[in-house]
Amino acid sequence: MTSILATATESEEKKLHDVHKEMDRTPSEVVYTSGRIKLLHYEQIRKEKIVHTPVLIVFALINRYYILDLQQDRSVVRRYLESGIDVYMIDWGNPAPIDKFQTIGDHIEMIDEAVDVILKRSHVDGITLQGYCMGGTFAAIYAALHPSKVKNLIVQAASIDFSTQSGILNVWSRFIDADKIVDTFGNVPSQFLNSSFLLLNPVGLLVDKYVKYYDNIDDKQYVENFDRMEKWIFDSPDVPGEVYRQFIKDLYQKNLLVKGEFAIDGKKVNLKRIDMPLLNIVGEEDNIVPPDSSTPLNDLTSSKDKETISFPSGHIGISVSGKAQKELWPRVAEWIREHSV
Repeated sequence: MTSILATATESEEKKLHDVHKEMDRTPSEVVYTSGRIKLLHYEQIRKEKIVHTPVLIVFALINRYYILDLQQDRSVVRRYLESGIDVYMIDWGNPAPIDKFQTIGDHIEMIDEAVDVILKRSHVDGITLQGYCMGGTFAAIYAALHPSKVKNLIVQAASIDFSTQSGILNVWSRFIDADKIVDTFGNVPSQFLNSSFLLLNPVGLLVDKYVKYYDNIDDKQYVENFDRMEKWIFDSPDVPGEVYRQFIKDLYQKNLLVKGEFAIDGKKVNLKRIDMPLLNIVGEEDNIVPPDSSTPLNDLTSSKDKETISFPSGHIGISVSGKAQKELWPRVAEWIREHSV
C-alpha cells in the first residue's frame, strides 16, 4: 500500500495541542500524516541529556493511544520525557468504510513509513520500538521484518503465543466466526468489541467499579481520574475488517506467528530475526493478554540481551496505576537510556 506523507496543517496541530491541554495530556505535534494515520511527536521537557535514540510507541487498533498519556501523574510518555527520552506515537485514527480492506501487512507498512520519518528527523539509523497489546504483536512482526531499523525492542502486554489456555479471551477467540463478523460489518464496530471486553469481568467492570465511584463521589480528584478513564474506555475506534479477520484466524486460531508460518505480503515472519536488545513487560494479573502468551517471545528470538519485567498489575493498570508510575516506568526509562548510548 502506497501512502502519501504530508505535513499537518497549523490548525490541526493547534487543535491537538488544545485538546491535550484540556485533558491534562502532554503537548505534542502532528509531524506527518498518512491517510487516517498521524505520527505524534511530544514536546521535550528537558533541554539537556536528551537520549540520542528516539522511541516510537505503537498502540493497539482497539481503544486509543492516549492511555499512555492519560494525565500528567499517570503518563508513561511523561515519565520518558522526564528521563530525556525523545518520544513519538502513532495515532491510528478512525477507519473509514474503505479501510475494511486494510490488512496487518498494511499496518506494518504504515509503521515502516513512520520509522523512516523518525530516522530522517533524528539523523539516526535505528529507533527503540515499543508496542503495547496488539501494537506489541505488530512491533514484534515489524522488528522481525526490519531488524536493521530497530535498535531496541520493547513489548508490553503483547500476545505472541496464542495457544495458551489461561486467558478467557484466548479460549473465546477459538470459537469466533471471524468471516461472518467481517462479512456482516466490514469494519468491526467498537461497541461489539467493548461488549466482549466487559464480559471478561462483568461484575467488576459493570457493577463494582460504579459502586466504588458512588462511594467516592465527594472526592474531586477520584471523580476526575475516574471520568478520564471512562472516557478512554468508551472512546474506541472500529477495527479494520481484514485486520480483525487475520488476527482471529491466523493468530488466535492457528497460532501462525509462533509456528513461523505467518506471512506479510508472501514473506514469512521469522521471529529469530529479532536480534536487538529486547525488554518484555508483562502484567501478572493481566486477563486480556496472560503472561504465558507474552513470555515465549524471549525464547523465539535470537537476541542475546533480553529481559522480562513481570509486574503485579493488570492489562491497563500496568500503564496507569500509581504503583506502575512510581516503580515500573522509571525502571523502563533507565533501560532505554542504558541501551541508547
